[in-house]
Amino acid sequence: MQYQLKRIDPWSACKITFLIAGVVGFVVGALYAVLITMMASFMGMVGMSEGMPDEMGYIVGATGFIAVVAWIVITILYAVVGALVVSLATWLYNLLAGAIGGVQLTFEALPSVVPAPTEATTPGSDTSTATGDAGGSEPQAT
Repeated sequence: MQYQLKRIDPWSACKITFLIAGVVGFVVGALYAVLITMMASFMGMVGMSEGMPDEMGYIVGATGFIAVVAWIVITILYAVVGALVVSLATWLYNLLAGAIGGVQLTFEALPSVVPAPTEATTPGSDTSTATGDAGGSEPQAT
């Protein structure tokens, strides 16, 4: 089967990209927050040994706040910029696909797997309703 992808819905692509880019931005923002915190910690250790100026102490002290703000800003920027870029790309694809044709897709049907037929039982051969004890149950009190 051959199909041609003529149009991509920009809104659906934008929604999915916003979520995916937001998750990626969250992870990248966390890495940046850890990096900022580690750098400030290193600056604090070096500054203590060399007599750090008072202004530098305020920056090192505010590092936690700066790291959290950077984490939030990076997450939002990744999500918004990613969604905008994909929306622009889908608009451009739709424009070009209308003019010169879309992407050709070829699909192949998978062979269907038919389950093997089960063995038919006769009404008199059902062993689940037998009255005899098979040895698995406890004896009944009389």
